[in-house]
Amino acid sequence: MAAAAQAATGSVVTARIDTAALIRNARTVAARVAPAQLMAVVKADAYGHSIDIVAPALYAAGLRDFAVATVPEAVALSQLLGPDSGARILCWLFDSAADLTACTRAGIELGISTPEALEAAIAAGEQTGLTQDVHLKLDTGLGRNGLSLQQLETVLDRLRELATQAGTAARAQGTTASAPVRVTGIMTHFANADIPGDPATVDQLHCFDTLYGRLQAELPYALRADDLMVTLANSPAALSLDPVPGSHVRAGISLYGISPFEDRTAAQLGLTPVMTVTSRVLNVKDVPAGHGASYGLTYRCERDTRFALVAGGYGDGLPRIAGNRGEVAIQGRRYPIVGRIAMDQMILDIGPAETGGEVAIGDEVIIIGDGTTGPSAEEWASWCETINYEIVTCISARVDRIAVGADAGSAPAPGDHTRGGAQ
Repeated sequence: MAAAAQAATGSVVTARIDTAALIRNARTVAARVAPAQLMAVVKADAYGHSIDIVAPALYAAGLRDFAVATVPEAVALSQLLGPDSGARILCWLFDSAADLTACTRAGIELGISTPEALEAAIAAGEQTGLTQDVHLKLDTGLGRNGLSLQQLETVLDRLRELATQAGTAARAQGTTASAPVRVTGIMTHFANADIPGDPATVDQLHCFDTLYGRLQAELPYALRADDLMVTLANSPAALSLDPVPGSHVRAGISLYGISPFEDRTAAQLGLTPVMTVTSRVLNVKDVPAGHGASYGLTYRCERDTRFALVAGGYGDGLPRIAGNRGEVAIQGRRYPIVGRIAMDQMILDIGPAETGGEVAIGDEVIIIGDGTTGPSAEEWASWCETINYEIVTCISARVDRIAVGADAGSAPAPGDHTRGGAQ
């Protein structure tokens, strides 16, 4: 939303999305993982950063490979980038009852984690008369989505059956008959890549190598792409493994300038936080010693002081648990959040006027910054007993996202982004 529109609507809490920082982060990750290529994960509204801002900025900078979780996300992204964009879009979270024909028509590729998912993809191909591209997702130890060994056997049997049917149809028609699905990728997901050196990651790599070797030998040639996309690494794996496995990495949180590691900051990884959440002071008042703050009166001031009321609460995605723990910044100075964070607002104890640090109605408040400008997502995660991923992803839809930074279209491309090309 433009600044003028924001002022007209009266919105107070905003999230500034720095597209220049986003592109620098993409270039940093792309350089780290080369010769593997970067696939940008923009699920969950680009981890709360607005897919409407993030995807076009990365696309303008040269990126062509994108991943989301759900079918609606994938279809919306395809429409956002346009039918002739040449972008490659992958999604993997759907059930066997899903109508996948919109994906087939848009050329969206599907991660297959069950035999039932494969059947849904086959049905979409048959209904549209087109070929649905799929990636076989293998469970190598995470225990979440992905084909078990037994399920993989079932899928391979079905693919062989399809290949035979396509061959029979081609001979009968005297032409080249296409199958309803084609395997264009193999993928898995790490459980503990955010713990560098964890033996579970080594075990998963060995498991994947074994299964991938088998797939290379047993996938029917007629139903596979010549250049399979092989994706294993998420952000922590991309930033810690050497060499980085696969032809592509599915990088998410690192693109947004947030560290996936507990013991390394974004700055240490060469990354810059992309989101800054701001608000304004709505009220400043003198209160006497013993005065309470917010619901439940869980805080009472020990001395005469001043309270500042700030727009922003759990309705904006700021966790209630941060009350009496968290801080925000005004004019470069930190102030504590006192009492419970409410749905729409929070209270700060800004101290008596004579202690310095004048705060006035209308002052900008940095709720989430980079750790210097204001509290980082990592600090908020600590206060809220969660992870930094959750902090940014949960910033609610009523917080306006405003693009700031250099024109993405003039930025250098974050790596070589030709389609496919397993390396």
